[in-house]
Amino acid sequence: MREVLTYQLSDATKVTLRPARPDDAAAIIAAVRSSSAERSYVLMEIYGKDETAQREYIAGLDRTRNLFLVASVHDTIVGILAVLDMHLCLAAVPTVAVGVHLVQEWRGRGIGSALLRYAVRWAKAHGFERMEADIFTANKRSLRIFDKAGFREEVCKQRRVQVGTQQINEVILVKTLG
Repeated sequence: MREVLTYQLSDATKVTLRPARPDDAAAIIAAVRSSSAERSYVLMEIYGKDETAQREYIAGLDRTRNLFLVASVHDTIVGILAVLDMHLCLAAVPTVAVGVHLVQEWRGRGIGSALLRYAVRWAKAHGFERMEADIFTANKRSLRIFDKAGFREEVCKQRRVQVGTQQINEVILVKTLG
């Protein structure tokens, strides 16, 4: 599988998908912070709270078991996707957790779907049998993107998550690979 892919949007804008590099840290943080407060809160807990932490996180990833992907337009990061190995969670089959984030003005143009297609191919190529995504039920756009990619709701796997002072419903979506 090629690591760097380029494709065109319907308006002829070229989008490049590639693994994140440590020098992307500031741009990744800016992209995450450009979105809603609850998404930024959740993503920053995973990826790092400052540029140094972000650089260290990217540099320290085991790239045979984890993928941190960026989508860029004219060298500006407009989307990110993380696929994290869940072997520490004692999953019955090799499983990865996946999360997608797009800068507001780039949503609805097919970039999220392209990131997910890349992630599914990557997970299959790396021997994973299952992908999971935790999605806030109010995030209808993400639910549609994951549904289009073949993710289905795990039976009885809804939960409420505390984000700041809010309780938010979350659902676990699963895709079996193979």
